[in-house]
Amino acid sequence: MHNHDAVITGLGVVAANGIGKDHFWTALEKGRSGVSEIFSFEAKKFPVRIAAEIKNFDPKKFLELKSLRNLDRGTLFLLSAASMALKDAGLKISPENTNNIGVATGTTFTHLWSIVEFDREVFKEGIDFASPALFPSTVINAVSSQVSIAFGIRGFNATVSSGYTSGMEALRYALIALDTAKAKQVICGAVDALTASLFFAFHKLGYMAGLKGEALSCPFDKRRNGPVLGEAAAVFCVEKESEAKAHKAKIFARIKSIGSFFDASKMGRIALTGEGLEKAIIAALDKSGISPAEIDYVSSCANSSSGLDKTEARVLKKIFGRHLDKLPVSSIKSMLGETFSASSTLQIASCIGAMERGIIPPTINYKTKDPDCDLDCVPNKARKKNIKLALVTSFGPGGYNSACILEKYKFN
Repeated sequence: MHNHDAVITGLGVVAANGIGKDHFWTALEKGRSGVSEIFSFEAKKFPVRIAAEIKNFDPKKFLELKSLRNLDRGTLFLLSAASMALKDAGLKISPENTNNIGVATGTTFTHLWSIVEFDREVFKEGIDFASPALFPSTVINAVSSQVSIAFGIRGFNATVSSGYTSGMEALRYALIALDTAKAKQVICGAVDALTASLFFAFHKLGYMAGLKGEALSCPFDKRRNGPVLGEAAAVFCVEKESEAKAHKAKIFARIKSIGSFFDASKMGRIALTGEGLEKAIIAALDKSGISPAEIDYVSSCANSSSGLDKTEARVLKKIFGRHLDKLPVSSIKSMLGETFSASSTLQIASCIGAMERGIIPPTINYKTKDPDCDLDCVPNKARKKNIKLALVTSFGPGGYNSACILEKYKFN
């Protein structure tokens, strides 16, 4: 058993249904969807034209950088979320503490835009005339590096890329860094941004709501036929409780444990046995010394795809047994779509809000019951409940599985 003495003290969110933690939490409680017609790129040639895009986003409200010109959309999301998190935590970076602050970022697709734009210039203008300003952002670690550059952070900088679980795995990396005194605080977050090339790729894979049914994100519903794609960024300040108290930070939650397991499968496919997710959840429970019956709420990673939702439901039934009958299990992806690397980070952010406000966000668009997913998914309307312990699940194509247990912070 191992309990991390780690807490979350600051939170920044840039999501399709709300920018800033309070707007985000309120939108979730009201069941407000961020899904709408695509506007950031031309989508008329696709049969599906909806996504959970971030609209009315002005990075100048959050960033005081000299130039934003060469920063791509995803980087601006992450920097803005980081700015909010630092302000929220009351963490001021100075020459005295900068070496003790690290950055851990989960991302998978954010650098695609820069790759496509750079390659377009190479093929259109010729290699001698392509802009060199685009090339540094074509590497996957660029977005995380920009956080350190923007805020003058001189501690470690790490990028974690494990698909849907990237955000939670970045948080696990942050916990290890704190436990090994590699840092006193970690700016930990995740981001993925929608691009035309990403949308095209998932369209070609056929992994998208609307190609074989309704263009709708409806986790656990029998009508589900694939995820709605989304984009987001969320950032936490993570630190030891003693450090948080030393600079009088508002503490939101304690991170009890994170469990991970890789069940090797085909690329682009989930392991329908659910073995990996089961082992990740059990590992998280064992590390924290918490029994399944003590969990008050599950923030599910169900994304409206047939196999993933059914697999998670089966795993939860196996682990929780009869306790599942009175355990709410909701999916915020009904409102935010599948935001890939950012998804588990958004789930954690939503759990913090649920603990703070005593309100569980609903699974919206729920209409037709599926016997394979007969969970209490908090259908369509938020529910009041005091939450002490929450489980966050995350798994997806490729074999990565993670689970995190959060505890509402008790002030002494």
